[in-house]
Amino acid sequence: MPTELTCLDKIVDIVEQITYYSIPPQTVQKAKECIADFIGVAFKGSLNTMSKKLKQAQHAPFDSNEEDTALWMGSTARMPDIDDGHRFAMAHPGVAINSAALVTAWRRGNISGRQLIEAVVRAYEVYCYEGRVINPSAYLKRGIDATSVCGAGAAAAAVGSLLEFDRTQLCDAVSLAASLAGGLNQSAIDGSAQKYIVAGWGAKTGISAANMAQNGLGGPCRVFEGRLGFVNAYAPDPDVEWLNNPKLIYDIESVYMKRYACVRRIHATLDAVSDIMKQESLTAADIAAVRVFGSQFLCDAVNYAPRDDAQAQTSVPYAVAVLIAEGSVEDELMLKHLDDAALLEYARKITVSRDPEIVAMAEKDKSLWGAAKVEIETADGRIFKTTQITPYGDPELPFPEGAVEEKFLRYVGEACGQEYARKLWDTLSGLENMDDVQGWLQEMFEKF
Repeated sequence: MPTELTCLDKIVDIVEQITYYSIPPQTVQKAKECIADFIGVAFKGSLNTMSKKLKQAQHAPFDSNEEDTALWMGSTARMPDIDDGHRFAMAHPGVAINSAALVTAWRRGNISGRQLIEAVVRAYEVYCYEGRVINPSAYLKRGIDATSVCGAGAAAAAVGSLLEFDRTQLCDAVSLAASLAGGLNQSAIDGSAQKYIVAGWGAKTGISAANMAQNGLGGPCRVFEGRLGFVNAYAPDPDVEWLNNPKLIYDIESVYMKRYACVRRIHATLDAVSDIMKQESLTAADIAAVRVFGSQFLCDAVNYAPRDDAQAQTSVPYAVAVLIAEGSVEDELMLKHLDDAALLEYARKITVSRDPEIVAMAEKDKSLWGAAKVEIETADGRIFKTTQITPYGDPELPFPEGAVEEKFLRYVGEACGQEYARKLWDTLSGLENMDDVQGWLQEMFEKF
């Protein structure tokens, strides 16, 4: 065993510093919003045909054990592609963390709302540490999906926190999960259900690793920095400074919420198009061309003939065409137009090109991979331009108060009715005052 502190030691040190009573009030509120947003999106995803197929694939009731329930729930919440994310870590922490945490709290019982909030804040800190270290090179150069790869260790941290692991058990849980995690991003090009299942896989791996750690099975002590470890496997250009010197920053506060059902790299573009159309009172018939300028990452998201929802969610022209036609980008709208010849032809008006200024900006600040300049030309020759560096919903441009609630009530209401949606929102609003969360979780899982 090493005598010096390993990177695993350092991040677990940080995790153990986080207690409910040390968490700043604004961070408690953000954690509650992340939990609520996840639940709302999970209900939205549960209406997806793919979610029902995943239940069938499990060959047993989806709630028969913790691991399979978390696999279903995390994957289902990822399907609408409107779940939370972290642009510095470049993926989606909430689907892996919250599915593992909520399932564990439900199945084990005797867990308070304060414990649940503490576990979620701790887990986001682990996820964002891992993601900040390996991305963007893990995604852009190795095709790694951090949603699962970082989600596994974070999910293990959440479960270990809820089950009150000692330090050794917590280290083992995170280490095992990180060393067993996997997940690729080829679905961003080819489409397929793999895009969504990796989210639940991270949650399932985290729960499994925590169960093994609880029974005395350990992981490698240098799982992160070791020559054959996590970072060297996944990231050709890691952030070595962050790897070796993690800091407690309550990184859940940097998590973004989404307003469009598509990949985050498109959101700044969609915001820009939406703002121009509203400001100039433009309709679809008014628009002759939309020219988008950004980094290579944005240029790579051009598909004029998406074959499934995963490809549609990763296409700038398709998503922009849906926004122009419908006024919003929702899961059902992205599916509705896949065989719409007129909309697919309209999407040909939308082009994406590299912009030297945006490229330079993204190279300087690697988190700005989705920044975009947008130019709309109208049929009568007018041209309107704007630049959107970060999308609405990011910390720099937070949604107005009540936006998360409105999204939650809409999605839960679609699945279960407005009466239950309002009841569940009110429950989550007072989460920190609950001595045992099992009761409302039992009712919630019965609704699925």
